[in-house]
This record gives sequence, structure tokens and C-alpha cells, in this order.
Amino acid sequence: MPRRLTRRSFLALWGGALAGGLLAACGGEDSTQEAAASTPTPASTPTQAASSSDASPAPATTPTPVATPTVQQATRTLRVTTIGAVSDAGIFIAMEQGYFQEVGIEIELDTAARTAGETIPLLSTQQLDISGGSFSAALLNAVAQGVRVPAVATKGSLSRGFGFHAIGVPKHRYDDGTITTVADLRGKKFAVTNDSGIDILEAKRVLESGGLTLDDVEIVVMRVPDMPAALQNEAIHAAELVEPTAAIAIDQLGVAAPLLRGDSLVDVIGDDFPIAGIFFGPHIAEDRDLAVRWMVAYLRGLQFYNDGLQDPEQRKRVIEILKLYTPVQDDALFDRMVWPGLRADGRFDTAPLEQVQEIWLARGAIQQTVPVDQLVDFSYIEEAMQQL
Repeated sequence: MPRRLTRRSFLALWGGALAGGLLAACGGEDSTQEAAASTPTPASTPTQAASSSDASPAPATTPTPVATPTVQQATRTLRVTTIGAVSDAGIFIAMEQGYFQEVGIEIELDTAARTAGETIPLLSTQQLDISGGSFSAALLNAVAQGVRVPAVATKGSLSRGFGFHAIGVPKHRYDDGTITTVADLRGKKFAVTNDSGIDILEAKRVLESGGLTLDDVEIVVMRVPDMPAALQNEAIHAAELVEPTAAIAIDQLGVAAPLLRGDSLVDVIGDDFPIAGIFFGPHIAEDRDLAVRWMVAYLRGLQFYNDGLQDPEQRKRVIEILKLYTPVQDDALFDRMVWPGLRADGRFDTAPLEQVQEIWLARGAIQQTVPVDQLVDFSYIEEAMQQL
């Protein structure tokens, strides 16, 4: 029988390492799946820079070898917002491996906890340059008002082998047979991190797999760190758990049981389902040379990440870097959790961004739909790839 769990004891169990930034893959309100509060200060401070739907192979595929840019550029400092998640790996690796420095860019990380609605004005006024965050109605509303903040690359997708979410239910209710299938969630409370984010489409598809609709459950908005205790206490009956929370709640604490997890979840919601992206501020999007240089370094970081998941020695380096910037410090947790999908080519399937708009519109989160080609711009990737 698992011991009684509170949010305080849950965070304390991790030795305080996860307090303030639990999500290691992609979380918080309007930053859907990207965590819930502030991120701990990195263990060391780096001194150097430190279209259409696309469903190509999962991140583990081996990309074309990269070439290091040789043209020396005047150094520019760019302020990039992250929440210290494992899905920020492309940024952190590019910093620590010197990829940004090689293209004349130094990164200043901004780890303040903000919603997308708070971040977008900072991008548009040049107080921030680049943001890593989840897809939400706030982005759509900004674009509809004429603010250009394009999603230019992936920062985490659910894909085969990289299904880093789980639909968790109270373990004791699973064991007594009360909730063992999605169909059993009728009339129950279903927790998501943001009901105007991309995860509402994930919830819709999960429920449809059990013959239910969003109207058949009570949607509850909840921060990820609160979900394990809420499941144990039955304040909620199901939750979209994100790694490493899923591994902790299910495998370590035993307070949750998975109805869908990993590839079984991907089978339901679709492969290469986008959770978070990289967004350029309008001034960065307009500075083509700078934007492409940044993308060159970022894509090299993504390649290193994917290679590291295949090569044991390089994996150690990836984990070493992630420990500098994320709250995840336990080697066993890195081994147990499902890692986020970060395609080496930087792309993601854009179709869900069109499909989720109908839900947002029906729920009043947006007043009009926006064509996907006004939300996503992969041309920076295409140009950067010519240099790799």
C-alpha cells in the first residue's frame, strides 16, 4: 500500500530537485506540458555561448552528419526562455557543446515562470528573443491580431518510442476494477495542464478511444506536480501525466496506474503529435541571417540528442548536460522515463495545430481560426539544413 502522498512530500521525495520545475519534457498553463513553476538555478553557469503536415521517421533516425560553420560572426546575445525541461535538450546541448558560440551567438537563459499569454508580448517588444513553449490558444490569438511569432522548430512531440506522456488513474481504483479502461472515465474528473492548449486535443482523442467525448468528463486544469497526490486522494480520476512525473507516480510511488502509456498512447493520438515548439520573436524572424545561424546551432543540438539516445557514451554526455539545467538529477529516473521526441530535422506534424483550433473555437478560447502556414515557418530549418 503506497504511503499517503501530499504535494509537499511528493516534491520532497525528489530531494527538492524537482520543486519548482517538475516537468522534464514539455508543461504549465499556456505552456501546456511544460512544467509548473520556476526552474532551479543550473548547477553550473555556462561562460560561453555556452508548410504542411510532415510525418517523417521518429527522432531516433540517423540524420546527415553536420558540418561546423566556418564563417566567424560578430557575437550576439539572445535571450531565450526555457523552463528547464528535458525537451529543452536541443538548446542546452548547443550551449554546452559550443554550437551557438561557433555561429557567433551567446545565449542568456530566462527561466521565469510565464504563460504563453505573458511571453508573447515580451517577444513582440524585444524583451525576449526566442521562446520554447507549448502550442496554445494564446499563440493563435496573437497571430490573429497581427503579431508574428512563428513556430519554427520542434521542442517536443509524442512519437513512437518517444511517447513521454501517460494517462494515469488512481492505482487503488485500477486494482479494485473501478477504472480499468478509458470508458470507465465517464462522469469522472480528467486533469490537463491547460484546457486551451494542445493537450485538450490529446484528451479528446484519448476519450474517443473509449467511446467518450470531452462533454462526458469534467475537465480539470491542474499543474503537473499536483497530479500524483490528486490521483491518490481522488481529487481527480485521470490525468495527463508527463515524464518524469509519469515514471515517478507509476513506477516509483505506485500511486497511479496507466490506462495508456508510451506507444499505446501514440497509437491513440497519432504519431508525431506536437506538444511544444520553438518560437521566434518578430525581430528575430525578420533578421534572417541571425535566425538561420541560431537554427544551425539548434539543429546540431537536436542531432547530438538523438545520437546520444543510441550511443551509450554520448548518452552519458547528454545526461550530464541535462543535469546542469533541469531538476532531474537521478540517473535511475533518466533510465526509467520515456524521453521526449525531438526530431533531428527539427520538424513536427502540423496537422494537429489545425485540428485543435476547432476545439478552441467551440470552447471560446479563440474567436477565429488561423491557417497553419501563418503559425508555422519551417523555412529557417530548410535554410539551416543547407549549412549542415
